[in-house]
Amino acid sequence: MAPKSNTRDTTTAQESEHTTDINAGASAVADITRQHLASTATTACAMLRAMETFQQTQQQLIQRAALLQEQTADRLRSANSPAELMAIHSTVLLSSVSTIAQYAQEMMLASLKAQGEFMRPTEQQQQAVRSTANAAAPLFQAWQSVFTAPMQSGSTFAPRHH
Repeated sequence: MAPKSNTRDTTTAQESEHTTDINAGASAVADITRQHLASTATTACAMLRAMETFQQTQQQLIQRAALLQEQTADRLRSANSPAELMAIHSTVLLSSVSTIAQYAQEMMLASLKAQGEFMRPTEQQQQAVRSTANAAAPLFQAWQSVFTAPMQSGSTFAPRHH
């Protein structure tokens, strides 16, 4: 005669399975949270580096402009004729236009670099979310089975007669 299966043993086995699934799912959710926080920190780092690049570009522009103004002042002090003053003035204007164009180009390059750095964490985060969502599947299945198990067994919530 085969031993009878006790409903209590079946319930304990199901509870144990649910607990294992819940623990695995909770671990996956914790992993998703960890990866999200790491991605946020990476994005903040990229933003700060982009700001640093912009600041360096602006600092270089300021240094070039200061040097140009210093050289212009020296040339203006030694100018002897109106023609020489006009030549200095036209040189300053041409140099200013060239400096502005160079500055715009450097800022555009810095922006492209920053955009690339901003995209990298997003791509890594999408890959991480896909992998951890697969790992979190047992949690969702366990959660769903908590509600569907009573419906499937049919007698779990039936009143007991003593």
